[in-house]
Amino acid sequence: MRDVARWAAWWVVLVFMWFLYQGEYNGIEQVAAACAAAVAATVAVVVRRQERTGIRVERRWLRKTAAVPWQVVREFALVTIFLARALRTPRAGETRRLPFPTGGARRHERGRRVLAAMAITYSPNSYVIDMDEDANEVVVHTLSPVPRGEELL
Repeated sequence: MRDVARWAAWWVVLVFMWFLYQGEYNGIEQVAAACAAAVAATVAVVVRRQERTGIRVERRWLRKTAAVPWQVVREFALVTIFLARALRTPRAGETRRLPFPTGGARRHERGRRVLAAMAITYSPNSYVIDMDEDANEVVVHTLSPVPRGEELL
């Protein structure tokens, strides 16, 4: 019964998002929205059913994500400047290894990894490539170098 409720909730949200983005409300768009939402809702429920392990996020790691909105704005400026300079002189991004407790299979340890990957990847300049459990590091690619110590983690 929960799967049916989840499917219906996803379907409603996705249909409204379709209309919001599409901007037209004729019959063809209504059918397209219903069909696309049905497929996407089914995929969401099937994927959710596969993940039974669960995660839990610790408060101390959640507090660190308060800087994410500022990080997005700051890194958007970095990317804009980087791209403007790249028009004159080609430039390349960099890969950086940051210390991060990546190990563990408990719920809060999985939650920490998920939260870190999402928080870093939200900004337009950075994304997580890998989490090295042996070295306790997260490997991050940045288009424009972020000054040392100003990383999110």
